[in-house]
Amino acid sequence: MTRGSSRRELVVAGTGTALAATFAWTTPAHARLLPGGGARTLGRGRFADGVASGEPGPTAVTFWSRLRTDRPRSAARLVVARDAELRQVVATTVVPTSAAVDHTLKARIDGLEPARHYWYAWQSADDVSPVGRTKTTPPADSATAIALGFSSCQKLPTGFFNAHHDALTHDLDLYAFLGDYTYEYDETKNDQSSRLNRPGYVDPASNDLASYRAKLRLYRSDPGLRELHRLHPVVHTWDDHEVENDYTDGDPAPSRQQRAAGYRVHTEWLPRLGIAGDRQRVYRGLRLGRTAELLMLDERQYRTSEEGRPVSPPTILGRRQMEWLKARLQTSPSRWKLVGNPDMIAPLGVVLTGAEGLTVNPDQWDGYPADRTEILTHLASKRIDDVAFLTGDIHIYMANHLVHQGRSVATEYIGGSVTSSGIPESLNGIAAPVIRTVNPHISFLEGALHGWAIARADARELRVEYRVSDIRKDRAPSRTLATFVQRTGENRLEQATRSGIRGARILGEDPADAPAPAGSALARRRDAVARAAQRDATRRREAAEARARRARSRAGTRTTTTRSAP
Repeated sequence: MTRGSSRRELVVAGTGTALAATFAWTTPAHARLLPGGGARTLGRGRFADGVASGEPGPTAVTFWSRLRTDRPRSAARLVVARDAELRQVVATTVVPTSAAVDHTLKARIDGLEPARHYWYAWQSADDVSPVGRTKTTPPADSATAIALGFSSCQKLPTGFFNAHHDALTHDLDLYAFLGDYTYEYDETKNDQSSRLNRPGYVDPASNDLASYRAKLRLYRSDPGLRELHRLHPVVHTWDDHEVENDYTDGDPAPSRQQRAAGYRVHTEWLPRLGIAGDRQRVYRGLRLGRTAELLMLDERQYRTSEEGRPVSPPTILGRRQMEWLKARLQTSPSRWKLVGNPDMIAPLGVVLTGAEGLTVNPDQWDGYPADRTEILTHLASKRIDDVAFLTGDIHIYMANHLVHQGRSVATEYIGGSVTSSGIPESLNGIAAPVIRTVNPHISFLEGALHGWAIARADARELRVEYRVSDIRKDRAPSRTLATFVQRTGENRLEQATRSGIRGARILGEDPADAPAPAGSALARRRDAVARAAQRDATRRREAAEARARRARSRAGTRTTTTRSAP
């Protein structure tokens, strides 16, 4: 293959012995679109919603993209390579799609090498996607250090997703979204609680299949979120706002149809394959060698309440997930057991009476004390060390000890919010010390800033760094708010006093972003992507302006009618 070859030629040529060790899977919904026989051909469509990868293993990664096309069915080819120029191709496969799955594309490629970066792209009959980068996890027996990013609560109109731009510069093994990936609110409700209104973004309410899909298209148009998906493998669990605020099985609750639509669309749009027989199950474990295991929880789909089914006491996990979590914690061969936890597990009381006192938010684990006690008792009785809960939801940075019978048996790191409002700045300096006084197990609290967090682990310690920026300024630089150290076997954390993080890994410019030679196929492709992005931005702006004109027109009509009434 000569250097002047286009990606289209590369894809066609990428067959032979180099691909013999790779295997591809897709979802049952996509698989039903496969023809009964003969070659699968590429269909038409543009890649205007980016690319993504997720749920990496030592030898496999799930890849995602989406075609924009008016055709009911189409198909695209996935190309995976060892290099950013896509010359050392290791796998290709053609994936069908249709309007039934919102023209999303998914494939899981196996036969890859552990602990290394791969680059990938999708090709249709008339377009090629941006080049993405992903990474496989270390092999099961590896003791290498790992780096995991995590965040939650990214409310689009509230501020800029600077956290995601910051994450692009860090060499992460995995990035975890811990809930509230989208917000179901419409733009009116968002505007009332926002510091910043983002011009050009029309944010509809979502409560059915079409509106949830529109919501995902809107969020994925954000440059920071799209680039994060392009450059890091991710894993996701949902909390409430992917469907409806604070929903349980109680009364009121979203209908079964609304829940099913919310679950379906977030499954369509994220690089995740369903589990046979339980396609909406999102709780699962990901091994990161002997160093760490990430256990992602689902704290919405299985929770019960006193207002709902007659289950006493209410549960946040459900019995099946609870037993799964306890078993994985007890049998994990990894040093660090990291729990991807959408809702705060440490008590957050308003009076100094411990876990049984008045609680600020019964929607989190405080509303399900029996489940919390069961988990902490299990850790204590089985002497399971080195468990850390990585938590979202509450829009506050915290570092907590999880105390059982007077001693800390685990820790909790709450990574703030990407943009969603926490404690008002005017109250933060007063509220933080009061909350810590009432809740002595809370070692650190900051409620007014926004960003994300990085957990770095090796055989000796876990270090968690909180990163923040000014979300009112697009791409404002991020800084370290605080760093915490937890040493092996201690089950306690302490705040680091020195700046800088030992073992931090910072990437330079991604090879896929290097300047392209003038007139080359890569340069032409980048020009086409830029033009498409500009067209999309223009359409969004025009839609916003049209919506505003209609609103003004309706308001004028109501005024005229009122004045003319007798």
